[in-house]
Amino acid sequence: MKHKVYLIPGIFGFASLGGISYFRQVSESLTDVFERRGLDVEIIGVKTLPTASLRHRARRLMMTVRDTGGLEEGVQVHWVGHSLGAIDARLAASPNTELEMGDAAHQIRKNLRTVVSVSGPHYGTPLANFLTTLYGKNLLYVVTLIVVSGLRRRPITLLGGVFGIMGKINDLLGLDETLLNQVTNELLKDFSPTAEAEVRTFLRSILDDQGCMVQATPEGMDLFNSSVHDHPEVRYVSYATAAPPPTEVIRRIRLRNALTPFNKVLYSILWTLTSRSHAHYGYHPPIRSEDAITKRPLPFAITESTSDGVVPTLSQIWGEFRGVIRADHLDVIGHYLRGPFDSKDGADWFGSGAKFDRESFQWLWEDVANVLMREDR
Repeated sequence: MKHKVYLIPGIFGFASLGGISYFRQVSESLTDVFERRGLDVEIIGVKTLPTASLRHRARRLMMTVRDTGGLEEGVQVHWVGHSLGAIDARLAASPNTELEMGDAAHQIRKNLRTVVSVSGPHYGTPLANFLTTLYGKNLLYVVTLIVVSGLRRRPITLLGGVFGIMGKINDLLGLDETLLNQVTNELLKDFSPTAEAEVRTFLRSILDDQGCMVQATPEGMDLFNSSVHDHPEVRYVSYATAAPPPTEVIRRIRLRNALTPFNKVLYSILWTLTSRSHAHYGYHPPIRSEDAITKRPLPFAITESTSDGVVPTLSQIWGEFRGVIRADHLDVIGHYLRGPFDSKDGADWFGSGAKFDRESFQWLWEDVANVLMREDR
């Protein structure tokens, strides 16, 4: 029996961009677990549309499954979505969703076994409200640019280039087109011409279409949840992520970090925007403040303000809940360190202080693999 596992990215929307993988080392980790069990598996990265509407993104997911053998009889299809990718999966899996795929949609849903959500905004995120503003577009653009370029360069080199252009942190939100181009040119100067062109095309698409930002707000997801029904024959599983509040993070900054505080400032901005819960659109009811990996209480409470820096923790719970992982939004997809994956002394780009490490990463993705293989019960 063949297992096909589709990895669905969030708002950054790329499977691979400029030689950088969105799901860093996730495919290798999942494959290793399946092969140790003697099972046939194929891991496929889905290249979605970065910030386009959920319907367009869900249709792209369906097209990818159709074009990679997901219609074949006897194939077990599994969808693993990170962030907004989890919402794409729920929309595509729903039997009452029309995505203009004809009979292919029926066959795909027939083969679909599992929808796994990691850090998904099932009840929306207040950050999306801000990202629909002009300042928010600039922030999303710059954050995406920093994440993509930062995976190829050392922190001090990268951040020195940023601050050489921007005099103060407020410039991050008020960038005009000229300054935006300067930041882009600075951060992409080490890329090959081919990789640079690919990244620039990707960044332009973020500015051109931001349909999913409106849909990912708490108001938008309230409508989504009232109209999109789970498939009765598909198993829905979720993992939530939570990171310390920025006050704790800033308190822990040491002298060796003093030259590169930008990642911590960036995390503080994102966490603060995400913490502003909506009075009329709540999340999942409160849960125990316990780490799923260590089974120990977290050093901070899980409230409506708690998040991974991008999505409120209580918004990430849907279906069978596997627990809270102490990590920020990018940690869980392998971007918790720099340089070679085996390196243990890399810099955490969101600067969240969550202390996510390789052992935690391996635990999470082995648990996901066990869920997909139905060996978790």
